[in-house]
Amino acid sequence: MDEAAPYSALAAGYDAVMAHVDYERWAQHAHRLLRRHHPAARDLLELGCGTGALALALQPLGPYRYTATDGSEAMLTAARAKAAGTPIRFRQADFRVLPADLVPADAALLLYDGLNYLLEEAEVAALFAGVHALLRPGGLFLFDQSTPANSLNHPDGFDDAGDAGPFRYLRTSRYDAVARLHTTTFRLHLSSGRALTETHVQRAYTRAEVEALLAASPLRPVAAYAGFSFRPATDATERIHWIAQRPAGGEA
Repeated sequence: MDEAAPYSALAAGYDAVMAHVDYERWAQHAHRLLRRHHPAARDLLELGCGTGALALALQPLGPYRYTATDGSEAMLTAARAKAAGTPIRFRQADFRVLPADLVPADAALLLYDGLNYLLEEAEVAALFAGVHALLRPGGLFLFDQSTPANSLNHPDGFDDAGDAGPFRYLRTSRYDAVARLHTTTFRLHLSSGRALTETHVQRAYTRAEVEALLAASPLRPVAAYAGFSFRPATDATERIHWIAQRPAGGEA
């Protein structure tokens, strides 16, 4: 099998592969968090938007001016087709190296494991610095992380197979608890007869690691919530939603 870049071949059938994800729930929770911590937020910047499912669910919930970005042009092609006729704006941008000319935002979002794709702490630190530069004073960064507990508690919960339309797929995942790396392999059999493999690697950061990286960044940590709740996250939390803020005015 030939190896394809992550989210290149997968983009054509990504929505079918991810049909299990309740994007309405994700959008509702993101909206609640924004209302709680920054009710005046209007300009939203989504990083790692994929095929635009979260953007389409979240943008109508508020008076949001929404810019959605992704590093994969193939994913953005699918997103633009789905969002035709909506006010959502799309732009190619890799959140590993954020361009300085993105629109200033009241809030930036990176959800559904985006942070976990950064395999080195230096990359996370660069992300925090880049987001800080794009936020208006007082602006929020809402992001989530999948923790080691999620991978350890669901060792067989990430394997499946199906027909996504443009291709048939087999998804297998393996977690290295020592390196804390979660490797997901997609074996794609295209309708043309071609077979491809996409390999996606994520790092399972602990709550304490992300907390320390935030503390060392120009952003100010505000809250770390367990899952889709307003309960404080703990070391046993499988998914953490973080709120960080660019200090307003002359705050350090």
